[in-house]
Amino acid sequence: MELNHILLFTAVATSLLLLLQALQPQDAGTRARAGIVLITAALAWLLARPIAGWLSALVWCGLLVVPFFLRNRARLKQYPRYRMSRIILSPVVRWIIIVNVAVFILELLAGGSTNPVTLHRLGELDTNSVVYRHQYWRLLAALFFHYGPIHIFFNLFALVLLGPALERQIGSVLFAICYLVSGIGSNIAVVLLTKLRLLEPVQLVGASGCVMGVVGTWAGFLLGHRHAPLARQRLRNIVV
Repeated sequence: MELNHILLFTAVATSLLLLLQALQPQDAGTRARAGIVLITAALAWLLARPIAGWLSALVWCGLLVVPFFLRNRARLKQYPRYRMSRIILSPVVRWIIIVNVAVFILELLAGGSTNPVTLHRLGELDTNSVVYRHQYWRLLAALFFHYGPIHIFFNLFALVLLGPALERQIGSVLFAICYLVSGIGSNIAVVLLTKLRLLEPVQLVGASGCVMGVVGTWAGFLLGHRHAPLARQRLRNIVV
């Protein structure tokens, strides 16, 4: 999925949740700003589709994200005991970051992280290669390659935010299994959809499927323990 589409989806999904008050009651001003983001996203998709995600993300950040952080900053100053502790990396998350960064450096040395030839040679998910040449190793290898610095930054940023806490809750082994199975499963789904001719043949890289698996596992865990302290707040943070 292109970054433009990811940004558009993020802006639309979070704005809809706020507008519908799916997570917690929102004030009228927040709902109004969420509505403006949705209208902007719709107009951008109709009038400027190639950059619709970027335009939506700018409005989303200005109207929702920045005010959210400003409110929390003021709250932390007023109530210092609620100050968030620094993030401490868990073992598996730390190794995932190390491997991804090392592989990204390899991409740069081998010809560039946005070079299609380099990515294909190293192990991107080329659905034709998997279907017709039976190069099934690409289902795993593609999880550790990224298309440019922005791609790897967003994936690792999400992993750092969500991964350590989940790993401490379910254990390192289960977390590693969740991470890898989610990524491989998403790649298998892409291959199957391509084979069924529901998708055009594509070339993909990245750990987005792994990260989405972490998000889904965290959400499921929190929903199952929704009465635990801070469960609702953590679930809200996952969505936002």
